[in-house]
Amino acid sequence: MQSHAPFSRSRLTLTPVAASLSLLLAAGCAPLPPKTVVREVRVEVPVEVPTVSPADTAARSLLAYHDRIRQMGTAELAQEVLPRDDANLPAASAVPLALALMTSHAPGELARAQTLLDQVLRQPDTAAWKPVAQLLMDRLTEQRRLEDQADKLNQQRASLQQRLDQANQKLEALKAIERSLVAPRPASPAQPPAASAPANGASK
Repeated sequence: MQSHAPFSRSRLTLTPVAASLSLLLAAGCAPLPPKTVVREVRVEVPVEVPTVSPADTAARSLLAYHDRIRQMGTAELAQEVLPRDDANLPAASAVPLALALMTSHAPGELARAQTLLDQVLRQPDTAAWKPVAQLLMDRLTEQRRLEDQADKLNQQRASLQQRLDQANQKLEALKAIERSLVAPRPASPAQPPAASAPANGASK
């Protein structure tokens, strides 16, 4: 019985190794997983590039110009609206000049601005500037209406003030007449007593 003990221990020791070999062999005999093939597929995605219309470009240009002239002083703005050949100005210069004239509030500048806007609206090749020109024309018309209304109110106020001054002058004249009527008259100077006639026969 003692002679068989070593053989038994050796078989028990080799059993895990045999199991590992069996697993490896089984894995080697199993079919391999299918190979994954990665292919590059190009998909064209349409990208819409935003387009800016000429009218939008004109409006943005005018807004930028408006921000610039708002920061100008009186003298600088006066230089900006100096007289020039308005009839031959392109729309890109006529519309900003009209805006500067409307901002300066100088006498006669609104009429000049209206002339510039009229010629832009009449010309056939100024389509890009016509929307902003029409906007300024509407604003200009309203501004002139308000100024005309203010002028009429000022004239009415001046006329009313003149009539009030005349009424005050007449009232003061009436008061002066009234004071002269009720004032006490000065006493007349005393007359000297008349000389008495001599008695009859006194001179005899």
